[in-house]
Amino acid sequence: KPESALRFGPLTVDLAYRRVLLDDQEVALTRKEYSVLAQLARHPGRVITQQQLLKDIWGPTHIEDSHYLRIVVGHLRQKLGDDPTAPRFIITEAGIGYRLLADS
Repeated sequence: KPESALRFGPLTVDLAYRRVLLDDQEVALTRKEYSVLAQLARHPGRVITQQQLLKDIWGPTHIEDSHYLRIVVGHLRQKLGDDPTAPRFIITEAGIGYRLLADS
């Protein structure tokens, strides 16, 4: 069976159980926060465009609503203790999208 728990240093994204652990402590995420993180975790190191994330998570009528995504990524960073100026996990590719650091 495919590996359901994806690990990025102290961060674990368990796709089978829809759980996220940081230093083995469960992190409470909203459905949207989890969906964004899971999408990035499935493609570590690869940039996922804002439009792709918005289409997949909010639906095709929301591909221009990048402020939704910025808010959710901001909340995710807070919950993961990720400093946007020196991120350990989520990297912003300005004007393009986001990627999860493959070798945290």
